[in-house]
Amino acid sequence: MGKTGRDSDHSGKDIVKAPRQWLRHIFEHSPALVCVMDYNGVFLDINEAGVKMLGGSSRNDFIGKLSIAAFYADPDDITRFQGIVAHCGVVREFEARLRCIDGKMIDVRITGAARRSAKGDIIGYEAFIIDVTDRKTAEQALRESEEKYRTVVETSLTSIVVHQEGRIKFVNQRFADMLGYDKPNDILGHYFWEFVHPDDRAMVRERGMMREGGHLKPEHYIYRYTEKDSKAVKWAELRATHAMYMGKPAVISNFIDITKTKKAEEEIRQLSGRLVKVREEERKKVAADLHDELGQILTTMHFGLDDLQKTIPPNATEQKERCEELIRSVERMANAVRKTTSFLRPILLDQMVLIPALKRYIREFKEHRPDIHLNFEALGFKNRLNPEVELAIYRIFQEGLTNIVKHAEATEVEIILTYSHPHVILTIRDNGLGCGDSYKKIKASKRNGGIGLIGMRERVVSLGGSLEVSTAPGKGMTIRADIPA
Repeated sequence: MGKTGRDSDHSGKDIVKAPRQWLRHIFEHSPALVCVMDYNGVFLDINEAGVKMLGGSSRNDFIGKLSIAAFYADPDDITRFQGIVAHCGVVREFEARLRCIDGKMIDVRITGAARRSAKGDIIGYEAFIIDVTDRKTAEQALRESEEKYRTVVETSLTSIVVHQEGRIKFVNQRFADMLGYDKPNDILGHYFWEFVHPDDRAMVRERGMMREGGHLKPEHYIYRYTEKDSKAVKWAELRATHAMYMGKPAVISNFIDITKTKKAEEEIRQLSGRLVKVREEERKKVAADLHDELGQILTTMHFGLDDLQKTIPPNATEQKERCEELIRSVERMANAVRKTTSFLRPILLDQMVLIPALKRYIREFKEHRPDIHLNFEALGFKNRLNPEVELAIYRIFQEGLTNIVKHAEATEVEIILTYSHPHVILTIRDNGLGCGDSYKKIKASKRNGGIGLIGMRERVVSLGGSLEVSTAPGKGMTIRADIPA
């Protein structure tokens, strides 16, 4: 069916009107400021969103009265805007700051174009202006936040590393310096274990990959590392935690170079070893002097008194008893000398293995202190240990029991000696005073000093071991010595 003439006319008018109405609708309802200006920037038209953005009350306040130039916070901005439009015909995403009628400052982005005459001359401008103040504020806050954390990270006293899927994703400058690199970027992309000493590499790699998977233990340990182009062995103390980085599981680690500390510890260990050795040599010398000189004198006195006793007449009863008493005194003194020399130098260790020597000491201990129940157990021993290790264990054993007798007021003592290659572990546990008020007196009376715990610690450290002491009020004390065999 054909169209009537009226239908044809109406359709033609709609085709002409529709684009104009559509453009006007966009102009009026756009959330952005939309405006038309003459060559001097005076508003020829502006939408309601623009009126509100610039702090006006109606369009009549702007049209034919105000120039966009009056709103630019920096007059140079409008000069730049006009220069770009004159050269290119359009400008996109031009950033500027405007001062509204009420004095409020806003950040905007302007997209504009030139309006030209039939001859092509610029007679005005059209522009879309978007308020980006909130976005700019957020961007500034983000930049400040990034700068703040960047400053913290880059000035940190510790080296910081982030690794993900085994590869290093971030390091600060201090870590680069620690490894002898000029820039952090030289390290990015490497596997984190590449910089670990070969002897510790497997351990560090295993723990690092476990931590990436969320396993958090141990979060602190020490390992060896090597610098770039250097074979020198150095030590680092690591603390690490699992974290999300760029949306994926990662590990954030802090490192401190403790090489100087480790060297100082080694020097202390060597010094402790020398002190212990000198002390043992002095004890050995004193024991030998007591045994050889005083022992010889006492033996001579004993023989002399025996000979003297034979010359006393049978009826001289008082003189005989006096002589017998002197003989018994000499024998008691000789016995005391033997005990002293045995304490100063356990000659038994030169004649038998460690365990029998300890058991003999325990028998003598029980004879003198039957009120203390002592249980001793030795596990895993098949062969003799290094003589220095045996002597250290014997001394710690000896000093531990001496301290218990002097200070602990204990009734139960448990001693366990375990050989678990490559370490020997000695544990001495008592049910004494522990660390209550009475324990403070113990510390004052050198249970925690003198030839007690300090002497034990010196011996253990000199052999590269460790000594742990734990105690609680009324629950006694536990001493645990761990010594490389």
